[in-house]
Amino acid sequence: MSALDNKQLLNLMRYAPVAVVFVFALAVNLIAIQDNREQAAQSIETLREELTFQRKESIRSQVHEVYSHLLVEKYKAESNLKDAAKQRVYEAYGIANHIYAQNVGKSKAEISKIIIEALRSVWIFNGRGSFYIIDSEGETIMNAANTHSEEINDWVLQSEETDVIRNALSINQKNGEGFLRWKIKKPGSADDKEFEKIGYVKKFEHYDWSIVIADYLVDYEEDVKNELLKWFSQYKYGESGYFFVLDENGVLLAHHINDFLGLDFVLGEKINIDLIKDIKDKIKDGGGGYIRYSKPLTLSGMVILDQVGYVKEVGEWGWIIGTGFSSQAFEKNLRLKEEQLNELNYQNLMRLVYLTIASMILLTLSSLYVGNLIARRFEMFQSKINADFDELNNTKDKMEYMALHDALTGLPNRILMLKEIKENINLIKGENEKLAVMFVDLDNFKNINDLYGHYVGDLLLIAVSQRFKVLMRGRDSVSRFGGDEFVFCFPQLKDRKAAQDKAEEVRNALSSPIVIEGRTLTIACSIGVSICPDDSLTAETLIKNADTVLYKSKADKKGQYLFYNNLISVQIMRKMEIQHELARALERGELSVHYQPQMSMREEKLVGVEALARWFHPSLGNVFPDEFISVAEESGMIHDLDLFVFRRACEDLYALSSNGEGALKLSVNISPVQLTEPEFFCDLVDICTSVGIAPERITLEITENVFIHGFDIVKPLFAKLRQQGFGLSLDDFGTGYSSLSYINSLPLTEIKIDRSFINKFLDFYQSDMLVRMIVGIGRLCGLVVVAEGVETKSQLDKLLNYDCDLVQGYYFDRPLTIEQLSEKVELCKE
Repeated sequence: MSALDNKQLLNLMRYAPVAVVFVFALAVNLIAIQDNREQAAQSIETLREELTFQRKESIRSQVHEVYSHLLVEKYKAESNLKDAAKQRVYEAYGIANHIYAQNVGKSKAEISKIIIEALRSVWIFNGRGSFYIIDSEGETIMNAANTHSEEINDWVLQSEETDVIRNALSINQKNGEGFLRWKIKKPGSADDKEFEKIGYVKKFEHYDWSIVIADYLVDYEEDVKNELLKWFSQYKYGESGYFFVLDENGVLLAHHINDFLGLDFVLGEKINIDLIKDIKDKIKDGGGGYIRYSKPLTLSGMVILDQVGYVKEVGEWGWIIGTGFSSQAFEKNLRLKEEQLNELNYQNLMRLVYLTIASMILLTLSSLYVGNLIARRFEMFQSKINADFDELNNTKDKMEYMALHDALTGLPNRILMLKEIKENINLIKGENEKLAVMFVDLDNFKNINDLYGHYVGDLLLIAVSQRFKVLMRGRDSVSRFGGDEFVFCFPQLKDRKAAQDKAEEVRNALSSPIVIEGRTLTIACSIGVSICPDDSLTAETLIKNADTVLYKSKADKKGQYLFYNNLISVQIMRKMEIQHELARALERGELSVHYQPQMSMREEKLVGVEALARWFHPSLGNVFPDEFISVAEESGMIHDLDLFVFRRACEDLYALSSNGEGALKLSVNISPVQLTEPEFFCDLVDICTSVGIAPERITLEITENVFIHGFDIVKPLFAKLRQQGFGLSLDDFGTGYSSLSYINSLPLTEIKIDRSFINKFLDFYQSDMLVRMIVGIGRLCGLVVVAEGVETKSQLDKLLNYDCDLVQGYYFDRPLTIEQLSEKVELCKE
């Protein structure tokens, strides 16, 4: 019974699809035929509507496109007239200059006569325009305007001569050449209306003449309109597209040959009154509209064509432009399209019938073939499913490995490392043992990527990971945390000394060079260490602490290891808080500028101040500049901070002491990071300009750290600053290695003796000798020498004996607010 059921099932699988396919295909075929007929009728109607719309839209877009072209030509008329006038002046100037060069040996009168005779015949602006030469006294040397009447020409010159001569001489005195424009009544005009005239003047240097050529703007526009009317008469688009132009009274100005109103209609005639009325109704709102009219097809007028057109007003010139098409020709073309569409629909229908029959036969045979294959496929599917399960298990194992290991080095990744650290923490609990988590970062790894490429960098990471693997003992583990960072876990350590030994092993693992594809590379690492249970009992916190202390280790000195403690955490947290709060300090007005007075040793009076940034935070209190300046440089906020100090100091000092003799000088410290900013120079100049303070009053203080960013980069900038008038001071002079060489190669105006020398030069001969040497160097090089950190009368007397120029320090005053400085200035005046 079971075998019989299976046989019936197989027969059903073989033949049932055939019957279903046949019935379905027949139904689809009948539905498709009926649908095809309905779509054919609908498509014909849609075709009519679309073609009508497209044709009307086509002529509308053509009119608007030509309208836009007319507007462009109108608004270009003035600039074209200027260009034409300038070109004609330059041609006349070239002729005069050539004649002068060819007749150098002759007298001025002879050369002048030759030049005037040569230029008098020059033809300008289609026989119009003004062309004359004026000498430096305002006398007319030549009047060669291209008009038919000399009397009219003389009248024009006399009418416009005063303004033209005055303006021409003014332009020549200032620039040597330029454009002229004035209004004047046109010759022969019945009313007193004035028309704008535009011209160009250029100085003929040899005789101090002014060459002037000009024309009326309205006449030039009239030329443009005539050229456009000629263009309309020749313009044709598509197979039979044409344009016509009427004036506002219906007079035909231009049209394409044999188009618009027929063969017997000529230019200058008025069109039909009813037609012009219809046209004006369409354009009365300033837009455009469609019109219908009849056009004679023969000279007798017996055969006419209905035309559909679109018109638009060109209000600026009083024109009406339009185009159109024949409705009969359109209908004939439409019927042809309908016949083609019917033929196409019939062909599609027949193809559908043939395709359906072929599909029915193909599907029937395919169904029979597929039915026979199904039974054999059952056994194949069963074996395939078993094989897929085996492959799936293998893939699952691989994916689990990939999810927990780094693809490049094969080391455990951070997920597996966290799991192993947690397991090891549980292992040492109650055993009086310690666990060390070490966060390792390769020093200057980016340089290797930049120098040799990422491929070499990847090979280096693989080689480093192999060296780290050699260090593993027992339950020790190492993972690649990301980029060039690795995390070690050393459990079951006896004490902190054992952790130090492990850190030394990690550091020494990279002590010998690594050879990558023939290149010998040297790499070092910085290490941050946190201890469990001393620092934390959680894996995440241990890693965070190790990462935190690593940041501190790299900041202090690369290539070392550093253990986590609460003091370091507090320092880092304070630095992070300073960075966070500094970003808003400017907005909240917490930053201010104080001023350290600078005293002249010779004149014994206040001559300048040094601007110093100060920050008072509501919760942090007074934050020292050494703290927030370095944070600003590291975080990129130094640009806004320095510009704030510079602007505020300029505003305060300019308000306290205006420019001029005896004005207070200003010294401003500039961060080395600032000098790499592309807009630094422009920002300083803009601030000085907006405030009004003279750059000559300002000295920019720099340190030798600036040359870390490239001597060749900053040297041209210093030259520009000096050219602008800023002074340049080398701060902390004598503390670096190359101070003397910078004096010889930089445009310095001042050097400042570091306070470390001033503090010691009364007690130590070496410091005293250095101070005397710096003062002597400054005197020999013509530089102002400033001593900072003067706190006692003895220091002041000794510097006075050494003939130091300026001094500053607590002996005179601590840094003052602008109000305190203002009071001090008033006291000094008394």
